[in-house]
Amino acid sequence: MPGDDEDKDGGDDEMVMKVRLAAVCIVSLVPWLILRQRLHKANPIYYALGLLAYSSVMSLIIALENDGLIAEFMGTYLREGEPYLKTAHGTMISYWDGIVHYAMYLMMLAAVSWNQNFHDVGLYWAGSYGYTKLVLFLAVMSDKDGIRWTFLLTFPYIIVCALMCVYFIGRKLEELQQIQNDKGEETQKNRDTVPTIWKRPLDLIFFLYFIFAILMTVIKFSGAMHGNFFLVSLYRDAVEPYLTDPSLYSRAQLMVQAFYFIPFYMINMYALLHPGQSWLLPWCVIFAGAAGQAQFSLMGASFHYRTPYLYRVPQTMFARCIFWFVNGLQFVMPQLMASTCLTDPSLYLKPVIASSLPTPTATHLSPGNSNGTQETVGVGSRRGSSSSTQNARVKKFD
Repeated sequence: MPGDDEDKDGGDDEMVMKVRLAAVCIVSLVPWLILRQRLHKANPIYYALGLLAYSSVMSLIIALENDGLIAEFMGTYLREGEPYLKTAHGTMISYWDGIVHYAMYLMMLAAVSWNQNFHDVGLYWAGSYGYTKLVLFLAVMSDKDGIRWTFLLTFPYIIVCALMCVYFIGRKLEELQQIQNDKGEETQKNRDTVPTIWKRPLDLIFFLYFIFAILMTVIKFSGAMHGNFFLVSLYRDAVEPYLTDPSLYSRAQLMVQAFYFIPFYMINMYALLHPGQSWLLPWCVIFAGAAGQAQFSLMGASFHYRTPYLYRVPQTMFARCIFWFVNGLQFVMPQLMASTCLTDPSLYLKPVIASSLPTPTATHLSPGNSNGTQETVGVGSRRGSSSSTQNARVKKFD
């Protein structure tokens, strides 16, 4: 009977949720049990990374099972728990989480153990992981099956990601402030001599790329929403038909890019024209992580065998060349931008106010005092000036 089937599905869904919740609790306790003797010495992020690493291993198993490389490891979970991960896009998300995210977890765990800086890796991970969950949430909400109980267990991961992202941003801004304090005068001198963007070839390339990225994002978003404009329909039908895939992942992804990526492109263009936006540097790294995950999933799903043939990239030289040029550029350029910002953050440091710089002093013996009186004259002041603000301070030593 239909009612019995629905009750059975609901019972299986709840059972899968309980099993996953128990597994999450057990895995969360393992690092604490191992390190409980020196709990006061461990960074709290260490425990979060242990839980996230467990999730990455599960994602890799899901991806391998979707591609038929292994069997009957996660079959029940995929059927009753998160069936949307059986799609081509879900498979690529699982590969990225199981390989790239897992590698970053290991890097951060090693850095925590060795007391090294890992905030750049953390920012990249936060952008990638947060983007994955946002697209997944929008796609699942728009799907006809709706949200299942097991999907609710992703919210603790989202909360952990948000808290870690705030922490990483704060530490990165502190690092930039320290660089600012250590090299204040030198940074100000370099910024005063920064040429216009027309004389900075690499920054000019980035500026032109952002214009191109805005245009392509608008075209892709319109194509995903079934726009009828000539250029939109030509690109969608002849180059990237996956934009209208029934799984709704592509629409959710282009929706996020249209409402979040385009404003960020504009902010980057402003920062290139007006150097000194220090708050933007961590966001460049976050954006690089989001763009990397987005393009990897989109490009992989466009060729994956789980995508219906009609929605794959057409097997023509024109379609393949345009597809790889557009999507490859959107993958590489954010990574190059983030790498440039981390290598040379001078353009992203705040301008130094002259009065806030430490003023070196010069010490002179006052010619009229033979009993040890010393006169300290600030650099730039005038001896013998009648102004009280320009008079040297005189201190007599006992």
